[in-house]
Amino acid sequence: MRKLLPVIFILGAILYISMSGISKNIQNNAVAVPSFSIATLENSAYRLDKKAVKLHNGEYIETSRTKDNSQPPYDFMVDFSMSASGDLNNDGISDAVVVLAMNGGGSGSFSYLAAVLNQDGEPLNVDTVLIGISVDIKSIKIASGMIILDLLIHGFWDPMCCPEKKAHYEYKLVQSDKKYKLLR
Repeated sequence: MRKLLPVIFILGAILYISMSGISKNIQNNAVAVPSFSIATLENSAYRLDKKAVKLHNGEYIETSRTKDNSQPPYDFMVDFSMSASGDLNNDGISDAVVVLAMNGGGSGSFSYLAAVLNQDGEPLNVDTVLIGISVDIKSIKIASGMIILDLLIHGFWDPMCCPEKKAHYEYKLVQSDKKYKLLR
């Protein structure tokens, strides 16, 4: 038995090495689905608070201006702020998350996080959640399926214009009943 263990160990190592080489060849020959360009994400459709918007060059503007310009320049505006790419649903294909800033004409802006899956090379916004009001997002990335945000939020004494409290948010895209949901 003692003589068999090293032989079994060596055979197992050889099998492992040969299978990992086969696995790499399969992955290298697989059809590659490209990740999204910034331009693609800046011209995609998103859903914010039950409202569908289609960005054009990174913005969406809805207005009901009158001929005499007595109304504000817009009623509702959404801007593309930043994005990150990575695999959100563990299918081996690069997806994306997008930060959108929405302003309804007031002094503050609402920051949203949109999960965008890669469906045969086409972007599909599967869920969008509110991050906060007048927050300052410093970085965003996707690592091991987790969406990681470092940002500044409002401390107790911070004015609405200038958040100073450091925060770290993590989100995960989960699927249940064929629907996706971003959870923090």
